[in-house]
Amino acid sequence: MNLFFSFIVPAFNRGGMIARALRSVLDQCDDSIEVVVTDDCSSDDTVAVIEALGDPRVRLLRHAVNRGVCAARNTAIDAARGRWLVMLDSDFEMLPGGVAALAALCRAAAPEVGNVATTCRWDAGPDTPQPAPGADLDLDFEGYCRFVAGLTVSEWFNCYRREVFETVRFPGGRAYEGSFHLAVARRWRFQLWRTPVVLIHTDATNRITASAPAKMAARMLRDAPDGAADAEGVLHAHGAVFRSAAPSLYEKFAGQAMFQHLLAGHRADALRWWAEGPAAARFAPRTLFFLGVGMVGPEALAFAQTRISHWKNRR
Repeated sequence: MNLFFSFIVPAFNRGGMIARALRSVLDQCDDSIEVVVTDDCSSDDTVAVIEALGDPRVRLLRHAVNRGVCAARNTAIDAARGRWLVMLDSDFEMLPGGVAALAALCRAAAPEVGNVATTCRWDAGPDTPQPAPGADLDLDFEGYCRFVAGLTVSEWFNCYRREVFETVRFPGGRAYEGSFHLAVARRWRFQLWRTPVVLIHTDATNRITASAPAKMAARMLRDAPDGAADAEGVLHAHGAVFRSAAPSLYEKFAGQAMFQHLLAGHRADALRWWAEGPAAARFAPRTLFFLGVGMVGPEALAFAQTRISHWKNRR
């Protein structure tokens, strides 16, 4: 079957919104696409909602245990048949005409472009990434690193050439996808178009930023070992380029490695990565605060971080 797009949709307890995401694709597409959903062991009606759509273009895969968003994406990617794979999260909604606009960008992409991305529109905020780029972008790896280093919010909508996944995979554990994006950008050119084709909704009660403090802290502690290993992997793979092209990116990932090691209870490893930063970063009040609290113990650090996050979200 010659499919142009495979929409990759990871889902966990998203019964209240998964139909909105899927219909936003199905209502503007013919049989040249498929939607591959991985249900990551939901305990709500997510599966029933998907099955009730009764659309043969939707393929439902199921995890027997919850494995995390990146593992759910990998499962769907392994089953996908499209020429281009679109990362559509369950709280996303394709804008009217968005699928056709994205297809046009993919058809025009040069063979060396692996990721055709667009900006994102949000239901409760400005488009991302922030600050907004002043022009459409077509970047090699060093340019990508400099671009990411200058962002305060690094969220955009991703569509990958299927050949990308022959050599690059999302992290298999509980780490998030930053290392994946960097690995793709190192092997393929990155394009970012300023016309959004997707709307991101913030009405999910199980978004990380919307979780109750105790639940957020438990998730942080559970995910910390994978997060620490992922940050270290990024620095080992790309640290030399960061140092030459985007030093602040090296500082950022060294800080992540320190923070995640503290959450995992690895004090010696945390101190090692703390020492990697320049003096201005090592002795910044924020860094010293997290280092000091983290030395008390992982639970204290998780408690502090969740309170800071909730305070920021209420502002």
